[in-house]
Amino acid sequence: MNAIDVALAAVVPLYVANGTPVIIRGKKAIDFGKKAWDGRRVFGDGKTWEGFIGGVTAGTAAGTAEAYCAPSLMTVELAFALALGALLGDLVAAFFKRRVGLKRGDPAPLLDQLDFVIGGLGLAYLAGFSPSLSSIAMIVIVTPFLHFLTNAAAYLIGLKNVPWRVRKAF
Repeated sequence: MNAIDVALAAVVPLYVANGTPVIIRGKKAIDFGKKAWDGRRVFGDGKTWEGFIGGVTAGTAAGTAEAYCAPSLMTVELAFALALGALLGDLVAAFFKRRVGLKRGDPAPLLDQLDFVIGGLGLAYLAGFSPSLSSIAMIVIVTPFLHFLTNAAAYLIGLKNVPWRVRKAF
């Protein structure tokens, strides 16, 4: 297994899990509309149960398909850890963004692009996944660029209401 193969295998559950909630557009907020000690929403309306469950399910399914095609690179358990961790990482970032007063869609450069990667790789590491530093570096370097492109595409086709990444680019 080389670093590129490992990185490519790992990003599939990560990216699918992270992108699925945008398509699902759930209604039931994970925080049930509750506010934290600072008077701000815990996560906000953008983090829904439907998106979370759908993202974990889709990311795990994508990784499961990989496991059947390349069992030396992916397992169902690893796919689940990457997908679940990706969405937990996104929730942690949303929590911190609310604490500093950022609203849904407000930019937080690098945090917005890497929260799901850090969460996914972190949980996968706790589950026994230990990719090389070069695999991790590839994922961390490529993800912000891919994140920008997918957000731009999602905005242009009407899946995202927040075009700030697109406006800043042009």
